[in-house]
Amino acid sequence: MQIYDRSDNEITTLEQWARLYDTPQQSHQWVEHRSAYSVADFVLNRNGASQLESRVSNALGERVSLEKAMPEYEVRFDGYGRGRVHDLGIFGETASGKSIFVGLEAKVDETFGAMLKDVYLQAKARQITGVSTNAPERIEKLLAAHFSAPDPAMFNVRYQLLYATAGTIAEKADVSVLYVAVFKTLLYDETIGASNYRDYVHFVNKVGAQPIKLSDKGADAHEMQLANRRLVCLHEYFDLRA
Repeated sequence: MQIYDRSDNEITTLEQWARLYDTPQQSHQWVEHRSAYSVADFVLNRNGASQLESRVSNALGERVSLEKAMPEYEVRFDGYGRGRVHDLGIFGETASGKSIFVGLEAKVDETFGAMLKDVYLQAKARQITGVSTNAPERIEKLLAAHFSAPDPAMFNVRYQLLYATAGTIAEKADVSVLYVAVFKTLLYDETIGASNYRDYVHFVNKVGAQPIKLSDKGADAHEMQLANRRLVCLHEYFDLRA
């Protein structure tokens, strides 16, 4: 798998990858043992691409070739502001000739963002007081896409997971995969990590995702329907402490 930046320059070293985060707004993201650095280290130095390819192939039940990837890859999924920025957008093809897009969400022990109910109420409060924001409309459309019937409990999910799924299928490949890769580094906190995993499981259960049986127990795999498209969701831990 080859890695490229937005200008189509190939990335082969950590130093080249780090240049994506050399602005004042993004420099705080490039920290050793944290998510952005860890996914770069994993892919470039730890045979990560082969591990991702093997797991996706296992989940889909056919061989997959992951050919090209771009860090910080943005996918617009609605008309409201910025799109979903994947930590790594990966493109490839299945053995049967279908195009595949993998939206990789890299984590160490960072959360999946705020609870949806908090984001929504804060946005509505701003709107009520005259502040211009499309956030409530964006959230309402995401909820309508994910839930077939109204349920107050649907607000008790992490917002990031809601738009991560939408931003994966929006690439409109034949096969869509959201891959949550959790890297256990020297900064990984087991307690926080366990809480994040519970949030993930709660989300896939709440949206009615169905389990996919894998050949081993090294990852969780589910599939769901979103906007009449099939989305495969993977969650896997990778230990980078050695």
